[in-house]
Amino acid sequence: MSIVVPTVLRHAVGSVDGGPAWLASLEGRLARAIQRWDLMVDAPFESGMAAWTAPARTTTGEEVVLKLSFPHLEGREEAAALAAWNGSGAAELLGADAEDQALLLRRLRPGTSLRDAALPIQQHLAVGAEVLGRMAAVVVPADGPFQDLAAVATDLAATADERLARLGPLAPYPIDRGLCRHAVDLLRTLPSSAERRGLAHGDLNPGNILSLARPDGATVEWVAIDPKPVHGDLAWDPWPLLTQVGDWLTVVPSAGELAGRTRLVAAATGLDPARVAAWGTARGIASGLWAADHGWWSGFRRGRQFRRRGDRIRRRWKGFLRR
Repeated sequence: MSIVVPTVLRHAVGSVDGGPAWLASLEGRLARAIQRWDLMVDAPFESGMAAWTAPARTTTGEEVVLKLSFPHLEGREEAAALAAWNGSGAAELLGADAEDQALLLRRLRPGTSLRDAALPIQQHLAVGAEVLGRMAAVVVPADGPFQDLAAVATDLAATADERLARLGPLAPYPIDRGLCRHAVDLLRTLPSSAERRGLAHGDLNPGNILSLARPDGATVEWVAIDPKPVHGDLAWDPWPLLTQVGDWLTVVPSAGELAGRTRLVAAATGLDPARVAAWGTARGIASGLWAADHGWWSGFRRGRQFRRRGDRIRRRWKGFLRR
């Protein structure tokens, strides 16, 4: 059978190692999934840069989503994480095949993302905190298959350190090297001092939180999708929830605003606000150096704007840490 591959997925995967071969294998993976779960599959969703996803129905009429993932380290244990949460704050896993990197998920209706819901900031944060809290409440032992946050953060620190040394002299405007080094130190030291540990989502941005209407039609629940699970400090997760709020690409929150957001989410989840802010600094700097390494301060107008905005946000985080 033929398969339609969305343009965004073809472009994202086609140029990386193993990408062309994986794209060529999709037709067979889809055929096996249809046979394995007895599905009727519709046209794929257009979004998504690391997986082919499509709405489908079972022979009993149940609405589901089929996901065929491009193999990558961050998403390797997605099925195991969804199984561990078992619908508590996350999408419900109905089936999985490790060899084909195939997942069968219960479909979320209406499926509006938190990013697109246009909620007031306080409500946006409350929704994200509630989702995070439900996932964090599930006890997941450290001896499972998941990446250890300490190892992930150590690797991220080494990468950030190398990028700072290599890219710092090339920056088209002054950067705060002291803050960058502070972020690298946080990446190396925060994991070992965490008191509250568990299974973190890893990429809990508002686009990965979708709405689900319950059968009564009046109750709307929010659940997370697309985890990049790591086991360790649960304060790792809130950073994208706190910064990707409202018109986040152009409007920079003040230190006071970030402090208020952090305290709200920390109070709702029981996390330490200082640790949440520290991880915000560490992950924000690492993200900014990633952007610089991809040319986002030297050739793309939007990229330069994003990088400068990122610098301002990270200075706000630094101000909060000193409060």
